[in-house]
Amino acid sequence: MAGILVILDGLGGRPTDLDGATCLERAATPVLDELAARGALGLMDPVAPGVRPGSDTSHLSIFGYDPQRVYTGRGAFEALGIGMDVRGGDICLRANFATVEERNGQLIVLDRRAGRLADGKPFADAINGIRLDELGVELVFRSSTEHRGALVLRGPGLSSAVSETDPHEVGVPVRQAVGQDAEARPTADAVNAFTQRAYMVLRDHPLNQERIRRGEPAANAILLRGAAVMPHLQPVTTEYGIEGACIAGGALYKGVARLAGLDVLHVAGATGDLNTDLRAKARAVLSALDKFDLVFVHIKGTDNAAHDGNAQAKRKFIERADREFFAPLAESFPWSRVHLCVSGDHTTPPAVKEHTADPVSVLFVGPAVQPDQCRQFGERAAGRGGLGRFSGRLVPQLLGYCDLGPKFGA
Repeated sequence: MAGILVILDGLGGRPTDLDGATCLERAATPVLDELAARGALGLMDPVAPGVRPGSDTSHLSIFGYDPQRVYTGRGAFEALGIGMDVRGGDICLRANFATVEERNGQLIVLDRRAGRLADGKPFADAINGIRLDELGVELVFRSSTEHRGALVLRGPGLSSAVSETDPHEVGVPVRQAVGQDAEARPTADAVNAFTQRAYMVLRDHPLNQERIRRGEPAANAILLRGAAVMPHLQPVTTEYGIEGACIAGGALYKGVARLAGLDVLHVAGATGDLNTDLRAKARAVLSALDKFDLVFVHIKGTDNAAHDGNAQAKRKFIERADREFFAPLAESFPWSRVHLCVSGDHTTPPAVKEHTADPVSVLFVGPAVQPDQCRQFGERAAGRGGLGRFSGRLVPQLLGYCDLGPKFGA
């Protein structure tokens, strides 16, 4: 038996999405509805009822970890997911290219994503040329997808107990990092020095001058958040004695998967945005079934559209996923030996443009799954489903249907 877990990022919605219904309920999804009729539905609280989850904490919970115990911050997952060399004592931070304007000695945020910068890699060499030698700190920066990246700070006595520089809103200054205790103040000084020097380097970068001439927002600042050291996790693959694979475009999801013991597969066209090649991801899943017991697939476009407040774009992306990803799988799966789980990592209503604490629809289908009475994959149907309402732990449940894993007790 093999288990396939598909996470549509930010899948969950509210009746405020589209005239009294969620984007998922309004979307035309004949394949997912057919799978729902063959399987069982439920509602999942990604971390716990009433907890508004981040993508990092929700994925830890989905994989069966207790984020209250093991979570150290998002930066570690971002750095690991990009493939950065992270060592003991390193401090990892999640990074955003942003657009700022200097006013009265302050950097005022105009766009937290620099117009959703398509590719930050051309700026990486200039950023890595920044020196913090007088502070006894080395730095390594790497760009990932779109406006995202990660920064690793290396040196003696560094601490992750520093606040973020990202204000999470526009029209306000970039925040000064603050150490939460005396030991963290040198790290905060390094973060603040990096922020100022990154602005000086990026402000005059030829590519930004060209962006300004084209009327595009300059990627002239780096916002940092999620300072973390690397957590120590028991790999799921070790606990269950299996081989696992990850298919994703975003660094965070690759990072969590790597810590869980999964191999990250490169899929051309898996970009982690609305233009990702969903058919290529489907082909990669089918190919992976020949080698792996667990295949984790992350699809980001639903969340991108929701964060932009575009309900129609979210609905259309769900429909495209149904046609281009789920249809090829449903037609080609060896269903006698495959169990499929489809869900989201959190709810992102377009009207809110941010994660909320609402539960997310879950679908399990496969030979060991007892079908319920639901015939549509959506929030209201899932509320009536046979799986009920539960918190996280999708991977352990999926592997349980596959009769994989250790027995608890005698």
